[in-house]
Amino acid sequence: MLLTTFLTESIKSGKIKVSQSNTEALEITVQDKKIDVNAKDKDFIKDIIFSSVRKDNDKSQKGIFGTVERSVASLRTLRNMQPMLIDIAEDLQREGVTVIISFKGDTVITMGSKANPKLTRYLLGTKSVEINSIKKIVEMGL
Repeated sequence: MLLTTFLTESIKSGKIKVSQSNTEALEITVQDKKIDVNAKDKDFIKDIIFSSVRKDNDKSQKGIFGTVERSVASLRTLRNMQPMLIDIAEDLQREGVTVIISFKGDTVITMGSKANPKLTRYLLGTKSVEINSIKKIVEMGL
């Protein structure tokens, strides 16, 4: 059992709000084996996901070349994270737990037992991850 499913078994219900610089960034709600993570600040989410891409004394280029360089590094990070995310989603499904990731209240990704993938099943090789809105993923800048 992974940490995600352990937390769901331990926390039966509740709500957590995460803020950064007095701006609400995340709202996490847990209830009945369902975790809803509602992202409200896309910059906060991007900082969390791509923190491994940046280096403390990073002297990346500015302008278009810097943007391309950061985008390539971001894609590499996502590709490297994929096996871990699939393991988490499959563990959630085995334990009957669902994690819904939303952006400003609109569902973006569903992982775990309530995932109902169509095309995603063939792309990722798992029935545990459903991409609900590619448009919102692009809007978040991921």
